[in-house]
Amino acid sequence: MSAPSLPDFERTIRLGLGNLDSAVLAECHGLLSGLLCRETNSTASDFKHQLAAMQLVVDPSAGLDAVLTEAHECTARQLDDEEFGFILWLPDDEEPLEERIIALAQWCSGFLAGLACGGQLDALSEEAKEAIEDLQQIARAEMTSPGQDEGDSEEDEAAFVEIVEYVRVVALLMHEDFRGPGQHEVIH
Repeated sequence: MSAPSLPDFERTIRLGLGNLDSAVLAECHGLLSGLLCRETNSTASDFKHQLAAMQLVVDPSAGLDAVLTEAHECTARQLDDEEFGFILWLPDDEEPLEERIIALAQWCSGFLAGLACGGQLDALSEEAKEAIEDLQQIARAEMTSPGQDEGDSEEDEAAFVEIVEYVRVVALLMHEDFRGPGQHEVIH
């Protein structure tokens, strides 16, 4: 069984009626992912309450509210997917690299905030603590060179894809660290 797809990113931004951009939407998904890693029984209402508390999405339209609920359900199922179907909700590959880098940085920032909502992170494995430090670095990411006239280089695109994959794996690692082994899993 494959994990469900998240709602359309661009359509969700439009549902924000001008109060939502790609970086904020990515941060919302990072927050959601962090909350679900920390508390697997977190509800869509918990998520929307946290969005309002952080001033990310305070009073969503009915359409946006429904999409946020759908995103919560899809993300929870993706994180639990045995085939590792979890993906980061980021702008499409057709968007400028700079916009995607900013969105990824905001996703990491939201993810760290979601993890922190549950309290201290002292009980994490050393590997998880190192990964959190990496995410903190990514959350501070900026474009190091001004916009390039010829578009984004293939090397920059490849590096971005690798970083997104690393962040995705870190999120799955955090989910496992907080969840612990399932009742039917063998511990070695």
